[in-house]
Amino acid sequence: MNSLSDSLEEVFSEKGTLPSLAGYEFRPQQLAMADAIAGALQGEHSLIVEAPTGVGKSLAYLVPAILFAKREKRKAIVSTHTKNLQEQLLKKDLSIVRALMSEPFDAVTLKGRKNYLCTTRLENALRQQRQLFDENEFDQLLRIKEWSLVTDDGDVEDLPFSPSQNVWQQVCSEKGACSSSICTSRCPFQKARGRARSADLVIMNHALFFTLFAMQESEEFFLFKDDFVVFDEAHTLEQVAGTAVGKSISRTQVLFAIHRLFNPATQKGLFARMRVKRYREKAEEAEHAANSFFNDIDQVVRNLGGKSTTLRVRAPHLVNDTVTEVLQRLQSEVQVLEEDEKTKLNKEELAAARRLLWEAQILIHEFLEQPDKSLTYWAELAGGRYSNVLLHTAPTSVADSIGPKLIREGRSVILTGATLSVNGSLAYFQQRIGAMNAETLVLDSPFDFRRQMSIVLTRDIPAPDEDGYEQGLQEALYRSLSRSQGKALVLFTSSRLMRSVAEALRERIESDGITLLVQDGRTTRHRLLEAFKADVNSVLFGLDSFWMGVDVPGEALEHVIITKLPFAVPDHPLVESRMELIAQRGGNAFFDYTLPEAVLKLKQGVGRLIRSKTDIGLISILDSRILRKQYGRFFVQSLPECHVDVLLSDGTVLDLE
Repeated sequence: MNSLSDSLEEVFSEKGTLPSLAGYEFRPQQLAMADAIAGALQGEHSLIVEAPTGVGKSLAYLVPAILFAKREKRKAIVSTHTKNLQEQLLKKDLSIVRALMSEPFDAVTLKGRKNYLCTTRLENALRQQRQLFDENEFDQLLRIKEWSLVTDDGDVEDLPFSPSQNVWQQVCSEKGACSSSICTSRCPFQKARGRARSADLVIMNHALFFTLFAMQESEEFFLFKDDFVVFDEAHTLEQVAGTAVGKSISRTQVLFAIHRLFNPATQKGLFARMRVKRYREKAEEAEHAANSFFNDIDQVVRNLGGKSTTLRVRAPHLVNDTVTEVLQRLQSEVQVLEEDEKTKLNKEELAAARRLLWEAQILIHEFLEQPDKSLTYWAELAGGRYSNVLLHTAPTSVADSIGPKLIREGRSVILTGATLSVNGSLAYFQQRIGAMNAETLVLDSPFDFRRQMSIVLTRDIPAPDEDGYEQGLQEALYRSLSRSQGKALVLFTSSRLMRSVAEALRERIESDGITLLVQDGRTTRHRLLEAFKADVNSVLFGLDSFWMGVDVPGEALEHVIITKLPFAVPDHPLVESRMELIAQRGGNAFFDYTLPEAVLKLKQGVGRLIRSKTDIGLISILDSRILRKQYGRFFVQSLPECHVDVLLSDGTVLDLE
């Protein structure tokens, strides 16, 4: 058998099997990345790789990961942030890998259990339909029953209609009510778990990985015995890991747990047909207590949070605990029924309902008591049917809480993404996730940026915090759009500013024969993007979700316009607490956190332009601080090396070179 290095040479070298496929070519960066990953896997250490667009990083990690997994009888986990990348891996990249490898392999996706139907719970729901559902919901239940007979994987995404939350929550997999000891081999979730256990490669998202990782008691593996993990889109790890490992509880969740037993408004629930009133009365008492408690939280946030819908909670006992004791009493009543041999209620469903109440009780108690000083606590107000109120906790430092458990000697973690470095160094990323011991590799781009791209900076318009900024931005933006006759993605950091500028410029833009598309909430992101791709005489004004994950090669996108350097406003409690922690440890929150985060975000936005070797285009940055402030050089130094001009207020251009 060839060594792993020899096998990679056969695939990725100039005369390898991959360059011989139609549409592919030899990329030395791709081979270097695959070799580095193979070395990390064989040496059982961690590796961080920045692989710019065009390197072909997906194949560069899939091939060595699968070869290593097969040869060593290990399991490869690939974790991504976006669904788009998961679909690309499954529908495109893995097909190519199969064509490159003579040895077969099994690859599956795994989602959170609530995405899967549980046939045991479905049968329970059908038996109890009169006490659980109204007529319309029962019709949905019957349609799910029909679908269950033909579905391959029981994934709710494949359901040919969108069921109500109440119906799906009663039939999806749930801990306690869906397990290998209760369910048959037909249960979709149990089948999905079985496929994941036996597969060579398991693909999932970051949120699920870290949710499962937080529950993992063994330190010998991540999620499965003898596994290793590759994180793609690793730039989102700090954000996602902190949220997934943290905890939250909301009014809606607590009311759902109670209403599962009995909902006074609909007269539905497990207790609905019981002769003894006591059980329904305890559920009504719990509903009243939960609403009263969350109303108290709502009032405090409104009083102390000002215009913000979030409030960082810095001390215990934000409000009086008027709910956990009531939830405990309801749990006790449920337990009585579980232990009653004469009860006709399904005991697994009772146990699952009691577990939800217990979890709610614990999370509310922990939020009020704040026992862990390494966590940040905050309350959030949201809209919805019940004027939802959410209580959150999350690790202040992912590097302290998760890093030591994830990045350890003797285990392989591969982290990769297109935008991880600041000024050519991965040190900032390493510090944020606690991976200072990992090896690093920053690859060159395969694109010729000096030929394919140029950058225009502005110096004369007012800074965002100065008078006349918005008017100056409007004029500079219109001149920029005129240079490319549309074909532009315009990236904003503020919804208010984007709407205002769009309204001010719409008539001028459209009179030039250019279609203006705006991410104003009226059209989905996907439809906006498809319309932009289809109409080469269009411009798209977009917010945060368009700064990354947008791939529009060719003529439709020849100009990316950055309206403002993407400094995050430190108004979120978790960002605020992370900045405070940096200051407490003697650092500078702006230079150690705010600035590097903005540099990475700018790189992501700029990266929307050149997606292939045939793309050409222009980057315009309409924020004068990039030239007028000392920190502006950090942004400039992180951009690709290409021709740079300065646009003056009279429309003339100065060559910086």
